[in-house]
Amino acid sequence: MKIWKKLMATSMAIALAITLSPVTERAQAATPTLTPAMAKTPGNANPLFTQKFGADPYAMVYNGRVYVYMTNDVFEYNADGTVKDNGYGLINKITVVSSDDMVNWTDHGEILAAGPQGAAKWANNSWAPAAAHKTINGKEKFFLYFADNGSGIGVLTADSPIGPWTDPLGKQLVSRSTPGASDVTWLFDPAVLVDDDGSGYLYFGGGVPTGKDADPGTARVAKLGADMISLDLTASGGTLGRINPPWLFEDSGIHKYNGKYYYSYCTNFSGGHPANIPTGAIGYMVSDNPMGPFTFVKTILPNPATFFGVGGNNHHAIFEFNGQWYVTYHAQTVAKAMAESGLYPQMGGQSHGYRNTHINKVSFDADGVIQNITGDYSGVPQLKNLDPYTRVEAETIGWNGGISTETTTQPGGMVPDVNLDVTSINEGDWTAVSKVDFGAGAGTFAANVASDSNGGTIELHLDSATGALIGTLPISNTGGANSWQVKTTNVSGATGVHDLYMVYRGASTGNLFKVDYWQFGPKSAAHDLAAINASIDKQKIDTVFGTNTATMKVTAIYADGTSADVTAQAVATPAQNGIVNVSNGVVTGVGYGTTSIDVSYGGKTDTLNMLVKDLNSELTVKNITVNNGSATLDAGKTATFKVTAEYMDGHTEDVTNTATYSNPNPGIADVSNGTITAKASGTTTVTVSFKGALGDAATAQISVSVNTPTVVAIEAEAAAENTANAYVYGTANGHTWTLVDGLSTKAMQFTPDDGTSVTPGTDAASLAAGSRLNYKINFPTTGTYNIWVLAKSHSFQTDSLHVGVDNSYKFTSNGIQNVSNSQFRWINLSNGGTLVTGGTPLTITAGVHELNIWGRESGLIIDRIYLTTSGATTDPVWPEAKAAAATISADSSVKAGSSFTVAVSLDNVTQSVYAQDITLSYDANVFDYVSGAGANSNIQIVTEDKATAGKVRLITASIGGVTGPSTPVLNLTFKVKTGVQNTTGTIAATGAKLGIAPEGTVIDATLSSKSIAVGSIEIVVDKTALTAAIANAQSLYDAAIVGTLPGQYPQAAKDALGVALSAAKAVKDSQNSSQAQVDSAVTVLGSAVDTFKAAAVKEVSADLNKDGHIDVGDLAMVAYHYGKNSTSADWSTAKAADMNNDNKIDIMDLAYVASKILN
Repeated sequence: MKIWKKLMATSMAIALAITLSPVTERAQAATPTLTPAMAKTPGNANPLFTQKFGADPYAMVYNGRVYVYMTNDVFEYNADGTVKDNGYGLINKITVVSSDDMVNWTDHGEILAAGPQGAAKWANNSWAPAAAHKTINGKEKFFLYFADNGSGIGVLTADSPIGPWTDPLGKQLVSRSTPGASDVTWLFDPAVLVDDDGSGYLYFGGGVPTGKDADPGTARVAKLGADMISLDLTASGGTLGRINPPWLFEDSGIHKYNGKYYYSYCTNFSGGHPANIPTGAIGYMVSDNPMGPFTFVKTILPNPATFFGVGGNNHHAIFEFNGQWYVTYHAQTVAKAMAESGLYPQMGGQSHGYRNTHINKVSFDADGVIQNITGDYSGVPQLKNLDPYTRVEAETIGWNGGISTETTTQPGGMVPDVNLDVTSINEGDWTAVSKVDFGAGAGTFAANVASDSNGGTIELHLDSATGALIGTLPISNTGGANSWQVKTTNVSGATGVHDLYMVYRGASTGNLFKVDYWQFGPKSAAHDLAAINASIDKQKIDTVFGTNTATMKVTAIYADGTSADVTAQAVATPAQNGIVNVSNGVVTGVGYGTTSIDVSYGGKTDTLNMLVKDLNSELTVKNITVNNGSATLDAGKTATFKVTAEYMDGHTEDVTNTATYSNPNPGIADVSNGTITAKASGTTTVTVSFKGALGDAATAQISVSVNTPTVVAIEAEAAAENTANAYVYGTANGHTWTLVDGLSTKAMQFTPDDGTSVTPGTDAASLAAGSRLNYKINFPTTGTYNIWVLAKSHSFQTDSLHVGVDNSYKFTSNGIQNVSNSQFRWINLSNGGTLVTGGTPLTITAGVHELNIWGRESGLIIDRIYLTTSGATTDPVWPEAKAAAATISADSSVKAGSSFTVAVSLDNVTQSVYAQDITLSYDANVFDYVSGAGANSNIQIVTEDKATAGKVRLITASIGGVTGPSTPVLNLTFKVKTGVQNTTGTIAATGAKLGIAPEGTVIDATLSSKSIAVGSIEIVVDKTALTAAIANAQSLYDAAIVGTLPGQYPQAAKDALGVALSAAKAVKDSQNSSQAQVDSAVTVLGSAVDTFKAAAVKEVSADLNKDGHIDVGDLAMVAYHYGKNSTSADWSTAKAADMNNDNKIDIMDLAYVASKILN
């Protein structure tokens, strides 16, 4: 487990580092990275822990704590190093954790239950434990029941909830010979109840006999003896009591509520379920008696696939703690997060059935009916704060990144003989605990640690791994991985309730140090010396100048939260003479060997450990080796390798991730950092190089050959159409192939499903009388084909078939149930190993051949058929999953000089994406980036970097998450550069990292680009001014009145304006008008308007005698010239009396002057 956690953590730290904000890019290399959390992210309570697997949970409450006991799922591997589906056969330990607050869980490690090293040496396996406690003879005793695979139930006892455990019987408590057990298909999955009167009851069983899907009848109950390790069958008539849960599969559960007994279980996966009893769900029954009869009520917890996107079996336990009811159950959430992160290629993107434990609340209505339960990552609220002023085990963890746990010989805080420590600590790993109550304040922090390296530090942060730093604990080499020292530092700023993050830092590779437990000290008002902390910058030195000194620092730690450098005042005494000298804080090597240095100050002591040796031999690489130096893979497959450096002094180091790789043919295979990814047919030889701190580089080679296998994939249900190329032939003893529901589409089942051996024989006559599926296939190449089927059987009476080609029998496969386990699974019929026997590869020539599959035992369902020349043992991936993609869309052509929108969408997203880091590159000589915006209000652009021409990087957050086949996320505005025309430019997504929550993983989306054509520059004639001028002139023309009164116009003036208007309109309406013509028309029309305005009749003065008054004197002058007109000889003089400019003196002129006299 440590190996996969560390591989995962290292890769994820790298992934996290390259998704940082672009504005900090230059400082990125100096910024320490953090290993991301996996599946259980800060703030969530599910799954309970992530440093290991743990399945089939059972909860026991004792003395204010919840103890959860689990099947210890462990990885199983194929011969090629890839992870295979969980077969459970290697499991012989039981995992146990406990908590008093339901968020921070203490890892108590594994109980060695079965196998040669286990307590019950007679047992092969230890599955699905159940625990109880009871006072016997005045002493509290603890009982742990477990399944030895499906063959029986064992029991272990202890004096504490965490052991140590012993086997009191030396044999099974329940076996096949127990009365009433012989017809139980699976004798496993115990549950235990200690009733109010002290009586104990054991519940167990499971499996689905042929033809009994709806009423398997395989659940049993037995009263336990008073000692809890024997059966009292007299309570059930001398035999096991029977329970008949409808559609039972497995997973007995029991609890008591308001005087009623609730038996709960997992439903099976057979076909034909009623709507109210779905497959793989937790249902329950109720009785007034612990031994029944029980009456079915309902199902309450759907299959984990409903909530987490990955299914499998369902296993649970219901319990009460502090007045609240809960259910604990398992789901493949940690394995799913690992597989989907892409950081563990050996998993092939699949969770493979490895499970972790969750807890959610349970509620009852007034009638005692359990309400429907929803599984989630949020989990349950924390019940109490954590007290930091008592010993806290380092393996008490709320959240973590990268660490593992292991057993230690250090005395345990709960039981001296049972203790763990936190190990596999690398730079950037961390652990955290939730809701730590510091009260008035902490002054010191101490931890029991061990280190055989150069050590490191523990940074103490509040509320996040990058939150307020309240203290740093230096840890130097303690003298060995199992040499423990309590180290202390001062703390400042820790008051009230906070989450506490312990971030582990160090320059060394590998395990920096281990932590057993930690404890804070309350802040004191007194400046009392609490401890000293001695640290040193180098644990190994030489005697040669330049590498022969190390610097020591001694820090006084005070109870008031302060510290002081007291190196100069401290006394440092080497334990061994002639190895090091110490003077003024400088340690100098004088002879080879090891020694401790005892440091004292103010009555407090600490110890340093030094090694003086030939560093040249330690730092110079002798050679490097590759454990998988030659690999042959099918395209699309992966393999792993390890690079080991051997140094001159003989020690070795894993340098897989620090070596350099020179690959002449990266198009054939990617080879780096421990993973080979086959891409295309061909060969490549990669040179691996590594150099130590001294000396020359050493090299090795990795040879990779890549094949592209031939694949033929068929949907089995095509035969139901009975065409010439796919059809069903024949009926055998009333049995034939029938169309039924498959895993996601349709499938073919050999029906009726009665578990009959219909066609056991393989002679020509038997096969001719059989019923077969037939598929005509045009094989593109000659080769040896392995045949796989996606199939489901529900018993060993429904799990075999015959295979032939061109109606010629080839082989019989048997044992499909060993892999199917009543679920749809890929079965390798040609090479099923010891599980699915009888098969062989098919040698087929190119061309058309008919594949034949005869039904042998009824009930088998086939969904898909997959033939391949690949010899890979990993499950086929078909239909191939569409990868998440960042897709660019925009118009294919735009106008020169125009602005346009480029949309970015996320396609084929099956996980919840809450953040994106998207980089777009574009032809900077064609386009300019203008701006960006989220496609909706839930998409927020957090950071935008457009400093580099031709590139823009956008880091965005998606509130509420993004998922689905296609979701718009960004709308970006670009502009064609000025002067650019008749060309094509490209805008491409060149990077797209998607942040998945709540897991906190990062996936790479596939990328896309868009080619955009730019048209010609359009010659644009601006007629805006002309249009405005015409509108103005037209307005004047329309309002003008022809006449002789002031403000009126002569007819000739209006006619002239009309001519000018017509000419301007002609220019405006012409498609061929040039800008010069338009501009000229504006000028000409403007001049005509000015002339027209000047022609307006103006009001004349009636003060003809210029005396400043208008009176009869002025009227007399008009009367003097009365009757004259423009032809009169003295018109030049008389004209002054023409008041209305009509070229004559008449009554109108007299009236005008008279009106002025009156005014």
